[in-house]
Amino acid sequence: MSDKRPGSKDPRQPGKVPRPPASGRPGAPRGGAGRRPAAVQPFNPNSPGSKPSKMTVRSEAIRILARVDGDGGFADILIDHALRSGAFPDIRDRALMTELVMGTLRRRGTLDAVISPHLSRTLEKTDLSVRNALRLAVYQLLYMRVPERAALFETVEAVKSLRGEQVAGFANGVLRSVLRDNTRVHLPEGPWAARVGAECSAPEALATALMRSMGGPEASLFLAEALEKPPFTVRANPFCVTVGGLVAHLTDAGREPSVCRFAPDGIKLGAPSAIHTDTDFRQGRYLVMDEGAQLIAPLLSPREGDAILDACAAPGGKTTHLAALAGGKAKITATDLSEARVAKLRQTIERLQAPGIETFVHDWSESTLLSAEGLFDKALVDAPCTGMGIIRRNPDAKWHFKPEDPARMAELQINILRNVWPTLKPGGTLLYCTCSPLREEDEAVVERFVDDTGATRVGRGVILARGWPGPHEAVSEDGYVRLLPHRHGTDGFFAALLRKD
Repeated sequence: MSDKRPGSKDPRQPGKVPRPPASGRPGAPRGGAGRRPAAVQPFNPNSPGSKPSKMTVRSEAIRILARVDGDGGFADILIDHALRSGAFPDIRDRALMTELVMGTLRRRGTLDAVISPHLSRTLEKTDLSVRNALRLAVYQLLYMRVPERAALFETVEAVKSLRGEQVAGFANGVLRSVLRDNTRVHLPEGPWAARVGAECSAPEALATALMRSMGGPEASLFLAEALEKPPFTVRANPFCVTVGGLVAHLTDAGREPSVCRFAPDGIKLGAPSAIHTDTDFRQGRYLVMDEGAQLIAPLLSPREGDAILDACAAPGGKTTHLAALAGGKAKITATDLSEARVAKLRQTIERLQAPGIETFVHDWSESTLLSAEGLFDKALVDAPCTGMGIIRRNPDAKWHFKPEDPARMAELQINILRNVWPTLKPGGTLLYCTCSPLREEDEAVVERFVDDTGATRVGRGVILARGWPGPHEAVSEDGYVRLLPHRHGTDGFFAALLRKD
């Protein structure tokens, strides 16, 4: 899994989750489904009086959704903070909160198409907490085995605890109007990109970008698969356990493990536990890593004695995988752009007891390192990107997507490549990868870089001859690797190998 979040060069520092601004009053439902509350104050989910004395799962889920919606908070970080707070010790409550937040975000476009006809104003002009409470309730009605009465009552009670009785009455009126309409999805008219918000729960800007890169049919399949809950996949750590030994241990622990289709060290868990309290995780027997992410490092074919640079290394999944593939006998230099990210990288290295890795802070988008010129046999650039290949896992990212994002990220990516390139020895190999399916960040960046530097693309024949374990049909004749959730069951990844002649 990747943490290369869109729109930020250092996105996951603790305590840096954005705060949403105050929003307007809720809009009144149509058809007499409820009254518009008078003089409703704008909701700020971070204000001192906004947190009820007894926090429920649904009220906390609404608060998280409001922060994601209001100003770009990251759902996974907010969920993690809530679960670590100790307010929800019951494992069923913890699972419910995750499902409510992530499920609502995956299906938000469809939910909005259900709700919007029952409001007299747009959802964007409806109170921040109310619109997310409505989405949460409709998600339960459409996609969860939650009794109708429980879904409505619990959600309305959560709104009451957050915003008071008047606003709760408004939400109750809208939801009852939705029920009288049989929770019907109202599909808009117009071209596919305009309809996709309701059909595939994606903003029109993202649908248009995907259609340009993949074509309409492939984009539809990609977005449909992104609505599904992704598998929980881990990579066995060969420095302390074998795959067979870990599978047997996880089976005895009731985790329902099954080996991955392509990744040799990959295991899917049907019944995972909370990783931060899991002894196997804490002792470094595995790390959480999508199967697609596990197929990136093998492309570089790390060997004993190789000097390898991992330029954008945090949180360390691919760094430690490179070390493992080289049997712990490569010389790996792993960098990232801030102390916070390098600290996270070091934690992963230490937990997995991965040898041969040196770490330090450097921002390759800003400059090269003259002291490292011609030093490395191989380099990995796991570039920051829009992250649209992992929206089934981070569904909030698709609602933050802007049309200008791919071009902005492409400039950052090309700068990193240009600054890493001088550190390679003649004959050295650079692996460029993203977790984006958008051509503007992928093939277009590689083609531009090849034109600028004279780098040589490593073709399909060489990649397959080296024994790459991934799906062979994912490799084009030009050597471009593209993994897709609807074709390979992985997150979306792109990769290309470049040789310095």
